[in-house]
Amino acid sequence: MKPWMKRVAKWVGYPLFFLVTFVLFAYWTFPWDRVRDYLVQEVENPMRGGRRVPSGYELEIVDLSPSWVTGVDLTGVRLVKLPTEPDERPVDVTFETVHARVGLFAAIVGDLDVDFEAVVAGGDVEGHFEQSGESLAFDVDLQNVNLRRISILRSYLPLPMQAKLSGHVDLALGEQPSEAAGSIDLRLEGLKIGDGQAKLAIEGLGDGVTVDEIDAGNVMIEAVVENGVLNLRRFQGRGADLELGGSGELRLMRPFELSRADVLLRARFTDAYKEKSDRTRALFSLVDLQPRLRSFKTSDGALQLRIAGTLAGRVTTRGAGGEPAPGGG
Repeated sequence: MKPWMKRVAKWVGYPLFFLVTFVLFAYWTFPWDRVRDYLVQEVENPMRGGRRVPSGYELEIVDLSPSWVTGVDLTGVRLVKLPTEPDERPVDVTFETVHARVGLFAAIVGDLDVDFEAVVAGGDVEGHFEQSGESLAFDVDLQNVNLRRISILRSYLPLPMQAKLSGHVDLALGEQPSEAAGSIDLRLEGLKIGDGQAKLAIEGLGDGVTVDEIDAGNVMIEAVVENGVLNLRRFQGRGADLELGGSGELRLMRPFELSRADVLLRARFTDAYKEKSDRTRALFSLVDLQPRLRSFKTSDGALQLRIAGTLAGRVTTRGAGGEPAPGGG
């Protein structure tokens, strides 16, 4: 080695060795338990209005460990929605594994830039998340996520559902809800609605109506988010028991649970389902006999209902048989 090369190696090599040693030391001794505690705190008691308030959720993380320099691996991640009524049970969603990699440059200026991959409910979820101040954006791909294994959905849906969910969500939320924009393209494979035990709440009918399991087949969902409003452009499906259609909107708010939905759903049942059991025969006879239920029936024999309310509040369901069919179909 030439003398000038030795001098360069001396001045470059020692600082480089120190830097590598420092990074490895920090990597091996970093308090990852504190990172886990921080994540739990931010989910369970987020900062709002200058103070921490309960979110109504609990987060459990069995293990959090480093992955290379800027990544973390998490196992046994469980998000629990706590009951708000005495007779409610907690519901949850469990992520078998999560891998996330944080952008260093964003972190230096106090922002968040994360690429992530996760296994949840037997399916795969991967994407990108960014947050800067009050603005955030995420781009997510989903593949074969089993909705039946995500019990937390029960608190937001009028009836239990099972299906495999795949698709893409691209959404950006600004400082104000009106700045939200993006698109949603999802498909549900093998959708089944109801279980023969759960009841569909209908105003004026006490506890509601028990619904036998319905085979709705495959369903396509397409929506566009503009100016803070999610517009349902396509909701279409066909199965052995019924054809589905729908239209409506979701006005996005912060926190998300305050978002308000107004959706019109159309269901045209097959004669085979109407004669499936004594319960279904009685149900469709009741539609013809009860004035309130007759309001669900359209001129061509389908049923239409309007679902409205906030995601965190009381969602109402009423008959909409006299309204134009979703999408004009």
